[in-house]
Amino acid sequence: MTETRRPTSQRKYLEAVYPVFQHFALEDQRTYYEQAVRKYRKSGEQVNRLRAAFALFAGLASALIALVVAAYLAPSSFANGGLCAALPQEGALIQAVDETLPESGAVRPPYCRMLEVGIAVLTIVAIVAPAIGAALTTLSDLYQWDRLASIYESALENIEVADAQSPLPEMDEIEFKASLRAYAESALAVMRDETAQWGQVAQPPQQVEQFIEEERQKAALVNGSADDLVPGRRVEPPGEEGTLTP
Repeated sequence: MTETRRPTSQRKYLEAVYPVFQHFALEDQRTYYEQAVRKYRKSGEQVNRLRAAFALFAGLASALIALVVAAYLAPSSFANGGLCAALPQEGALIQAVDETLPESGAVRPPYCRMLEVGIAVLTIVAIVAPAIGAALTTLSDLYQWDRLASIYESALENIEVADAQSPLPEMDEIEFKASLRAYAESALAVMRDETAQWGQVAQPPQQVEQFIEEERQKAALVNGSADDLVPGRRVEPPGEEGTLTP
C-alpha cells in the first residue's frame, strides 16, 4: 500500500505563491512585451512603407521626365517630330497650330508649355522625394523601432521558456521547490536582461535541470529536508566525521 504524504506548510505556501507570481509578474510582463512588439513593429512598418513610397515617387518622376523629354521635348522626339523643341516665333503663344505651314515655320503647340511645366513639377518631386526618404531613414535609425521589436520578441520567447519551467502538482516537495525557483528566477532574469541591456539580445534563462541539481545538492547537506531550503536561510555544512554537531 502506497503511503500518501500530506503536504507540509511550506508546500502549501509555495502552491499559494505560484499563481500569484504567475498572474501578477509573468503574465503581466508577457502582456507588456506583446504590446511593445505590436507598437514598435507597427511604427517600423509605417516608416518602411513611407520610405518605399517616396523612393517609388522619385523613380516614377525620373522615368516620366525621361519619357516626356524623349517623346515630345527633344529635337528628335518621336511623338511630334521635335515640334516642341523648335524655338517659338513672335506671337507663337497666342497663335494656333497651322498644319499647312511648312515645318520650318510651324508654331509650337500649346501643350508644349504644359509639358514643360509638368517636367518642372516632376523634377521637384525627383529631388524632394529622396530627401524625405533620407529623413525617414534617419528617423528610423534614431528610434530603432525594428530593433526594439526584435528585442521584445526575444524577451517574449524567453518568457515562454521560463513559463515552461513552472512546477507541476505531481512533483514531490523538493522538485516542486526547485522547479518553482527555476521558474521564478528565469522569469526575473528575462525581465532584468530586458531592462538592463537595452540594445542587446536578452539571454535565455537557465534550464530547470540545473536548478534541480543544485537543490538536490543543498538537500543532501541537510539530509533531504525540504524545510531547510528556504531562500535566504543559511545552510550549515555537516560536521566532520567523528564529531558531533550541536
